[in-house]
Amino acid sequence: MKYLKSIITLLTICLATTFSATEKEPAKETKKLRTEIVTMLGSKIPIVFEKSENIDVSFMINQNNEIVVVSVESEKTEFNSFVKRKLNYKKINVTNTIKNKVYIVPVKVNVNLK
Repeated sequence: MKYLKSIITLLTICLATTFSATEKEPAKETKKLRTEIVTMLGSKIPIVFEKSENIDVSFMINQNNEIVVVSVESEKTEFNSFVKRKLNYKKINVTNTIKNKVYIVPVKVNVNLK
C-alpha cells in the first residue's frame, strides 16, 4: 500500500510539473492589428504560389511600437523574407497592444500567375 501511494504521488508531481512547464499559446490578433498588418503587406505579393495558402505570421510589438517578426509559417523562403522585409521594425499605429506579447495573424495568399 505504501508503495502504491509513493507511485501515485510521484506520478502526480511529474504531471503537475509537465503541465506547468508547457508554454502557453501565443495571443490571437485583434481586428485592428490584423488590418494594419495586411495593409503593410499590400495586395501585390511578388511570389508565385501554385495553390492558395493560409500562412500564420507570429510577431511581437516592442517598446517603440515597432513590429518584430518572430516566425512565418511558410514553406517558401522567398515569402518569409518578403514578410520580414515588409514588417520588421516598422511602426504600427494600433493602440491597446501588449508590448512583447506574441501575436499570430493568419495571412491568406491566393494563387497568382506571374
